[in-house]
Amino acid sequence: MRAKFGVMGLDKMLNGGLLEGRVYLLVGDTGAGKTLLSLRFLLEGLMNDENCLYIAVDKPPSLTLQAAMLGFGWNLSQLRIMDAVPSETLYSTTPSIRDITAKGEITRAQDGKKKMETGELSVEGLSIKLLENMKSTRYQRIVLDSISIFKMFAVEEDKALMGVHKLFNFLRQTRATTIITSSTKGDLRAEYLLSSGVIEIKKEMTSKGFERYIRITKMRGTDYDARKKRMYITEDGIFVLR
Repeated sequence: MRAKFGVMGLDKMLNGGLLEGRVYLLVGDTGAGKTLLSLRFLLEGLMNDENCLYIAVDKPPSLTLQAAMLGFGWNLSQLRIMDAVPSETLYSTTPSIRDITAKGEITRAQDGKKKMETGELSVEGLSIKLLENMKSTRYQRIVLDSISIFKMFAVEEDKALMGVHKLFNFLRQTRATTIITSSTKGDLRAEYLLSSGVIEIKKEMTSKGFERYIRITKMRGTDYDARKKRMYITEDGIFVLR
């Protein structure tokens, strides 16, 4: 079975979508569109009545989801969210979205607003919280956004490789089709090795300004189109030229 993004050009590059139950890496420059593409992946799952979880590590989920819902009209109200942002700051949210911290419960995005302190961020803490929640909910799709921030705050520098390995192993054991986003900065050799596939988004300066390109650099167990393709983000959604 395949887990589609709902972006026709990209799904065609992937020979129909991602192989289910595996962990993938989505890499890109700041502002390239990693978070939006990963949310589009979750939206596709929601439209297929799948249980989907968004783990926010980089930015408060309320801000991210609000931008996607208002900017593109995406209905993410049934999305389960976990706020694992490593900050003691309290975030104000919109009436339809609630920030959930590593201390708090995992719940749907539509369940209202609340201010909560964030808990400590660690591989163990994330695993315990997810395992507890998965006693009642089996997730088909998970996004962790992003591993760059996760490594900065949750993994000791001299144990970074071990921490990344533990995180990938845990997410693989959930049997959900998982996307982990990452910036292009830092050493990503472990992530590339442990992932079942890697998709890269790049912003390139041209005479017309910045243009986005997407390509698949690795995909285990399936054929794929490795050619670089033009990617557009408009008010109508995300498009990849075929």
